[in-house]
Amino acid sequence: MITVKKIICSCFLLFFSICSAQQKKPNLVIIIADDHGVFHSTPYGSTIIETPNMQKLADEGMRFDNAYIASPACAPSRAALFTGLMPYNNGIVGNHEKNLKPSVLSLVPNLIVQGYEVVFQGKVAHARNNEHKGYVPKAVKILKRAPTQDQKLSVVENFLKTRNNDRPLALFVGCTDTHTPYPPAGESRIKPEDVIINKRIYTTPEAQLEMSRYIQAAESIDTKLGNILKMSDIYLDKKNTMTVYTSDHGMAWPFAKWSLYETGIRTPLLISWPGKIQPNSTTKAMVSWIDLLPTLIDIADGTVPKNIDGKPFTAVILGKKNKHRDAIYATHKGDNEKNVYPIRSLRIGKWKYIRNLHPEFAYTTHTDAWATEIPMTKLHANHAGRHWNSYLAAAKKDPNAAAFLIDYHTNPPEELYNIELDPLEQNNLAEEPKCAKKLASLREKVTQHMKEVNDDESLSGPPKLLENFSIMKSKIKN
Repeated sequence: MITVKKIICSCFLLFFSICSAQQKKPNLVIIIADDHGVFHSTPYGSTIIETPNMQKLADEGMRFDNAYIASPACAPSRAALFTGLMPYNNGIVGNHEKNLKPSVLSLVPNLIVQGYEVVFQGKVAHARNNEHKGYVPKAVKILKRAPTQDQKLSVVENFLKTRNNDRPLALFVGCTDTHTPYPPAGESRIKPEDVIINKRIYTTPEAQLEMSRYIQAAESIDTKLGNILKMSDIYLDKKNTMTVYTSDHGMAWPFAKWSLYETGIRTPLLISWPGKIQPNSTTKAMVSWIDLLPTLIDIADGTVPKNIDGKPFTAVILGKKNKHRDAIYATHKGDNEKNVYPIRSLRIGKWKYIRNLHPEFAYTTHTDAWATEIPMTKLHANHAGRHWNSYLAAAKKDPNAAAFLIDYHTNPPEELYNIELDPLEQNNLAEEPKCAKKLASLREKVTQHMKEVNDDESLSGPPKLLENFSIMKSKIKN
């Protein structure tokens, strides 16, 4: 005979077993930077940017040397992250687009059904006030966005102090320090004259000053990362916590953000998980941001949807495999009336193919366009490249400066690079007869991929034509 006592006992045991199972699931702490370039940290070889906490995370876990985002702008990059779908498959292709396709679902609920408390703090989704609600369910707890200068992230610590620890935690923290505007001039640890800018970009004292401000921003994020690591040690079970550091795309700088060069779409990805990930390990496995949420879901013992582009790279994390993807596709559209320059790219092995859909357009971004607009609004002044006019002035006298600006604003229909030999993508092999077969192969793959995702090649706004582009006509060619 079943008694009330036995029923209560059985319910208690069931509840206890569920709680125990949830406690065995690792806590997930994901730090997402905004515009932090792949080469701008100690683990990725920088000798002038000091990021000891990123290095600590790399030493304790795994550094991914071939991690990519789907698009080099905030909105499409983050939409791809949280849907596991490439931009044309999820519906958010251009920056500041808001609407996912009706059939597209967020992957966040797949963590929630596994018992996770999912918490966002800072810029995790794109834009303020949780604008992209399509991939941020109501069940996600949104912490008040702390000021950028709050290095200790007091909002996060107050939450961790008071939360009930009966559920595993998935905490996403967004840091915008490396998004323009950068810290004021004079606050950087490094002197502008000591800044080294890569050889593809023309160097002026003003550019060095701007880069010194960015360096301070990168080091500020590192300080925040260090504080998050300390909080994890205090308030979470360190042995049962996976920590991830990554960025949505490259820095707002020539040949980076808004481009499909490696410095635009390759991203830092550092993952630590004590007892699971081999310390001080590296991998060349190619992974994409569309794979990150599926990986977290897989680690949480959840079911990864089959109808998405992303796929878990758990086996790479655990050291069981050293390969994941054979090909990485990326796309860029524009930002309403700004940055209107559609591009598609493909990376396979050492080869990188880029298709510029409209080489008759002038390639421009916020950096140059807002710097030269008159009148200059406060918004423009905050986000424009304050150094840009120094390039224009130099181009009137120095052919090297003029050549740099021409390189920046103009592109051929196709580009082909050997990334191993040419990491800055300066030697375009598209016209080389010996590379014709490789070029044809990659061209066909991109064409086929565009058909598969229903790429409509649409523009985000009106473009600037090279033939009417005043900077090119009067300030350089003359």
